Amino acid sequence: MATKSPSGLIGPVAVLDVLTAEVQAQVRGYAAGLDLRFSPSASAQDFAATVRGAPYIVARSLGLPAEVLQQADAVQLVHQWGTGTDGIALDVARARGIPVARSPGVNAPTVADLTIGLMLATLRRIPQIDATTRAGNWGPAALISGARDLNGMTVGLVGFGAIGQEVARRLSGFNCTVLYHRRSGPMADTAARHATLDEIFTTCDVVSLHAPLTDSTRHLVGAAQLAQMKPGAFLINTSRGGLVDEAALTTALQTRAIAGAGLDVFAQEPVNPDNPLLALDNVVALPHIGGRTDDNLERMVSHWAANIRAFDAGQGIDPACIVP
Repeated sequence: MATKSPSGLIGPVAVLDVLTAEVQAQVRGYAAGLDLRFSPSASAQDFAATVRGAPYIVARSLGLPAEVLQQADAVQLVHQWGTGTDGIALDVARARGIPVARSPGVNAPTVADLTIGLMLATLRRIPQIDATTRAGNWGPAALISGARDLNGMTVGLVGFGAIGQEVARRLSGFNCTVLYHRRSGPMADTAARHATLDEIFTTCDVVSLHAPLTDSTRHLVGAAQLAQMKPGAFLINTSRGGLVDEAALTTALQTRAIAGAGLDVFAQEPVNPDNPLLALDNVVALPHIGGRTDDNLERMVSHWAANIRAFDAGQGIDPACIVP
C-alpha cells in the first residue's frame, strides 16, 4: 500500500482540527514517519482542501462531514482521533468502501478524570466562586449555600463502556453508590449495580452520561427524563451534546427542577455564544476538553499514528479499532 509523500514520509495525513503551532509540533513529534497536513481553519472549504490528495484522514471533535469526505479524492483510511464516530459521515465512507478506525478506550482515564472534576466543579460551584473571589468578594454566601458534597451521593452512569467503568472506579473513593445502565445488560467484575434508566433518573443525585450518540440515543435526556430527576439532582455530560434536549434542559435549570448541570459537550460545537445554557448560574460549561491533556495527547496520537503506519505497510489493524 505504501503511500509516500514528496517528503518521503507516509501521507499526506490530513488532520481535521485547528491546532496552535505549538500543539502541531507536539503532534508531529508523536507521529513519527507521517507527513501531517493540518487544516488552517474549521471551514468546510479548508477541510476540503486539506483532504484532497491525502490517503489518510484523521478526524477529531469537528468531525468529517459528508461534503468534505466526498471531495477526498485519494483517501484510503479515515481514523477518528478518539472513540466517538458520530461526526464522521459513515454512510459515505461505507458507500465508497473506505474503512474507518478509532482508538477505543485510549482516552478513557483522561475523560474519566474530567468527569469527576466536572462533578466536583458543578456540585461545589467552583467556577462561580472563583469568579466572585477574583472580583474581590470573599466568601459570597449565596454561592456557597448552594454547594453540595459528592461524597456519599448516589450516582447513575448512563453508558458503561471504558469511560463509564473508569468513572465508577474513581467514584468508589468518594463512597458513592454507583448505578449504571448498559444496553447489553449487567456485566461482571464491577461493584456498581445495573439499573433501568427509570431507576437512574428517579433515584440518583447525579446522572452522568457516557453513551455514544446514535439515532436511538439522540435526546436520550429530554423533558420526561428531567422531570423524573430529583429537584436537588445534577446532570453531567462529557459524552455528546446530542444526547440531551438542550431546550428541555434549559427549562429544567431555569425553573430549578434540577439543581445544576456540568457540560463539556453541546449539540452545536463550537457552542453558540447565545446558547441560553451559558447564561445560567447553575451550569458549568467547558469546550469539549474531556480528552485534552498533554499526557493524553501523546497516547492518542501515538495510537492513531501506529494504526496508520500499520495500514500503510499492509499489516492488519486490531479489529477492535475498526468501525463496523
